[in-house]
Amino acid sequence: MTFANVLLGLVIGLPMMIAFGPISVLLFDQGLERGVRSAAPAALGVATADLTFSVIAAIAGATIATVLAPVEHLMVLAAVGVLVWIASAMARSAIIEMRPLRDTPTPTNSAPFVGLNGSRLAGAFYGLTMVNPVTIVLFASVVVAGTAGVGTPGWAVGMFLASLIAHGGFVLLGGVLGSTLSAVATARLRLAAALFMVGLAVHFLLQA
Repeated sequence: MTFANVLLGLVIGLPMMIAFGPISVLLFDQGLERGVRSAAPAALGVATADLTFSVIAAIAGATIATVLAPVEHLMVLAAVGVLVWIASAMARSAIIEMRPLRDTPTPTNSAPFVGLNGSRLAGAFYGLTMVNPVTIVLFASVVVAGTAGVGTPGWAVGMFLASLIAHGGFVLLGGVLGSTLSAVATARLRLAAALFMVGLAVHFLLQA
């Protein structure tokens, strides 16, 4: 493993990871909801999943797309269902938070991932990231079309670091906004994030 290959993974991975997809929205929401320190394991879980994708893509290469092709449609439908369920939980939680205190006598927290902390939160985000068939096909395509150094252990480490930096940035952004905005403004932002996630789910469904 050389530093040049790690750097190559960083250079290739950062543009891929910065894309504002459903996982990024969820990490942003966790930053708003929990703060940076408590939400950080979620970003680690996503980065670990991306490391897993990198290793699988490096080993299997072009066969990944062929293997997943028969079940890709079903996997997309399952992912859409999960996204809609999580978005609805986010929206309910945000709506409850926006109500005046006199109308909400100690409501039960319906936010997604409530009660999950540390390794359990990381595991939940690892699983959510792993169910996306598009990601593994994308990683495999990078390996197949890549130059020297792509698909090496150093490249996989670089992709992990790129994922950790990018997704940690979404957590940080959410945490900073959550600590500076009012409770109502934060709830409105979380509701907007939930609606955006529903829009992404509909887009994936139409593309399936």
